[in-house]
Amino acid sequence: MLIKSRKGLRQGFTLVELIVTIAIFALIANITLVSLNKAKRESRDTKRLSDIAQLRSALHLYSIDKSSYPAGDSLALGTASHLILDDSGWQDGSAPQSPIFMYSVPRDPKMKNQTTGLACTSSSTGSCDYGYTNTGDNNYIIYFYLEGSVGNKAAGLHTAAKDTIL
Repeated sequence: MLIKSRKGLRQGFTLVELIVTIAIFALIANITLVSLNKAKRESRDTKRLSDIAQLRSALHLYSIDKSSYPAGDSLALGTASHLILDDSGWQDGSAPQSPIFMYSVPRDPKMKNQTTGLACTSSSTGSCDYGYTNTGDNNYIIYFYLEGSVGNKAAGLHTAAKDTIL
């Protein structure tokens, strides 16, 4: 745009034009970040459902072999001494015993960088590690937390057992 000044006509942009341009770029950046955060949340939730399906399969194989489910109450899966599922149950992986039903027990994607495990329980209200409890009636409960809705599952705390995912 041509700007008239004391020295005559010169080329350049007015301050208003520059501010409007910067505001448009800021708006586009903001929309992009919001979309990216939503995609990350949905990706973590999809991974959680996949992890729960794999855990249920491994627990089913364990129950076929042992006629029961591994012992445990409010265990934070994928942490410390609950890294693998082998012949003796949940182990740290230092000396696995054959057969190994799950060599790498998954951990909640949002909790991977946490140093200590925080197992989901029936009263959890935010992100937590998959929580396992043997209910004693030849069943178990795995608690997990979804950040957003996935399919017919709303955001919040959910449970999985040998027959269902709620």
